[in-house]
This record gives sequence, C-alpha cells and structure tokens, in this order.
Amino acid sequence: MIIPLRTDSPLRTTPYMNWAIIAANVIVFVATLSNPRVTDPYALSARSPQLYQFFTYQFLHGGWMHLIGNMLFLYIFGNNVNDRLGNVGYLALYLAGGVFAGISYIVTSNGETGLVGASGSIATITGAYLVLLPRSNITIVYFFYLIGVTEIASIWFILGFFVYDIFLNFSARDNVGHTAHIGGTLFGALLCIVLLTTRLLPRDPFDVVALIQRWNRRRQYRDMVAGGYNPFEYTQPVRAGYFNAATPAPAPKVDPAANRILELRSTISQALSAHDLDLAAKQYVELKTFDPQQVLPKQQQLDVANHLASQRLYPQAAEAYELFLQQYPKADQIAQVELMLGLIYARYLNQPDRARSYLSRAAAKYHEGRELELAREELAKLPEGNI
Repeated sequence: MIIPLRTDSPLRTTPYMNWAIIAANVIVFVATLSNPRVTDPYALSARSPQLYQFFTYQFLHGGWMHLIGNMLFLYIFGNNVNDRLGNVGYLALYLAGGVFAGISYIVTSNGETGLVGASGSIATITGAYLVLLPRSNITIVYFFYLIGVTEIASIWFILGFFVYDIFLNFSARDNVGHTAHIGGTLFGALLCIVLLTTRLLPRDPFDVVALIQRWNRRRQYRDMVAGGYNPFEYTQPVRAGYFNAATPAPAPKVDPAANRILELRSTISQALSAHDLDLAAKQYVELKTFDPQQVLPKQQQLDVANHLASQRLYPQAAEAYELFLQQYPKADQIAQVELMLGLIYARYLNQPDRARSYLSRAAAKYHEGRELELAREELAKLPEGNI
C-alpha cells in the first residue's frame, strides 16, 4: 500500500476553495451517517441518470475509509491546483471534472450499480496537477514487507495510479468506478494543456507545456549539431580588399580563459539537454568567475536562474535573473522574472528598495491572479522607503 503524505510545491495563496470542498464532503457524510440510505436518490444512477445527480454524487461517500482516502488526495493535490487556478476556476474544474467522470462511468458501465464518491473529481485535480506541476515531488509512506517514507516525482506517482486504474478496469471485478477515475484524469490533464497553450492560464517555467517546448528546442539543437553546425565556431570578419574570396581568414589566437569559457558554455548546454540542472548551475557559477557578463541563450539562462533559486543560492540567482532582464527585455517571462527578483530581494537578500522596484513593475504587468496578489502582499510587508 502507498499513501501520499505531502508535496514539496510551495503555496503562494491560501487555497480557500479546496478547504471549502473538503469541508462540504465531510459535512455531507456526517449528516447522512445515521441513515446512509437517504443518499440513494442522489447517487449517480447508471440506468437512468438525472442531471442533478452528476453534481450530488460527487459529495457522497460509502464509508469512513472511502471519505478519508479521497480527502487525503484532495488535500495533497488540490491545494496547489487551487493556488494556480484561483478559487472560482478551481471550483469549476472540480465540478466539471466530476461531471465528465460520471459520463465516462455511465458510458462504460453495465448499469447495475450507481456511483458515489469524489474520486472522479479528485482524479481531475490530479490530472491538472500532472500538467501544472510535473516536476514536484510527493512524500509517500509505503507498507509492504517494511514500512518506510520516501519521495517520488509527482509525474510517476500520478501516472502510476492512472495505469493501475486501467489495469484494474480490465482485470478486477469490484465496485470501484475505475473508468470514472480514468475519465477524470484525462479531462483534467487535457483541459489544463489547452488552457496553457492558449494562455488562458498564466504560464509557468516548469509546467508540462514548457517542459515539452524546451525538450523540442533541445532536440532541434542536437539535430543541428549532429548535422555539422558548430555553435562555438569563430568567424573572422573580412575587411574589404584585405582577403580575396579564396583566402581563408587566419585562425584567431584564443587565450586559455576564452577556451575555458567556450568549454563551460558547451558543458552547460549539454547538461541542460540531459536535464542535469545541478551540473548546469555549477558550471554557470564557474563561468561567471571568468566573465561576469556572460549570458546564456534565453531559455537556458532562465532555467539556470530558476534552479539557482530553488537551491537557495539567492545572490547567484538574482544576478542571473538581472542579466536575463538586461539581455532579453522583450521576453514573455519578464513579469515572472521581475516577481522572482522582488521576492528574492525582499525575503532573502534584505534589499527592500530593489524589492519594491521589481515588485511594483511586476504588479503593473499583472491584472489579476495569484501573481498580482503575491506582489501586493510582499509590497505591503516592505518597510517604507524610496525606490
């Protein structure tokens, strides 16, 4: 048995809606505990489903263990999704996912039993979590021959349960609505992919769409290098009348420091292609000792800066973000970088004036959402002073 305990993804705002949904499930269960049969008309009937049942069944449970298991998953995964979508968007996703999960169950059901439980809605939330936070880790406790605690990447945890549902749907004869879980997971994941690609949902450097785009850019880069392209090839400009077309330019004299810079940039690029962010960040820090003004390609610079921040190397992260703003002032991620710089200067580097400057600039670019709330909250905490 595997039970999730917590996720390492930080929250930026309080997930009020998720707590309200958990409370609603508990209240409904306790209210009907003395007479469980009173909920029968509100379960989703597989033979003759009523419209209201697609919503009411989501708040009914068949027992304490059913309720506790569902609420544990909702607590662990729902808080961060609520944080990303906001309260109204999260409630809409939860209810819509439950409806889609119910439809999936009815379409594939033999019509013998009704459906109760929040599992379909929660599967929608885990599917959304998979897309929005694929690189987070889940702490789990496992019970096999031994009892222990370990961490596992959320992407493998959620995909593991998804494959498990598919397997049980075809092999097990139980009263669990596995097709509701499958339908809910697919609905949550696909809907969030659409929201991210259409930018109806604010992008994040670590969402699954960003990871796919970076993988595709690295694939194209590797194909170019394999085809003979040398990104570090030196080209000597030819002055008019000095060399004719048949005369090659002389090989440049490169000092050891310049050679080392080229080696480090090449290693950083290869490390990022192999998803070895620790090595890339380490080599980037060394690169700065040779030339403090060295800037990587746009996405590489952002990836390294983000990883330095995640490793709590805040001075180096701030410097990397600053160079990103200087080199790529029209990048799509400018508001996010300014917000990160504001948080770093406010929380970790004790530079309130610089924090106020970046937080104000970030707040001016966001019109709504958790980023705007976060920027305003941090601005309110800063001491009075001049920018």
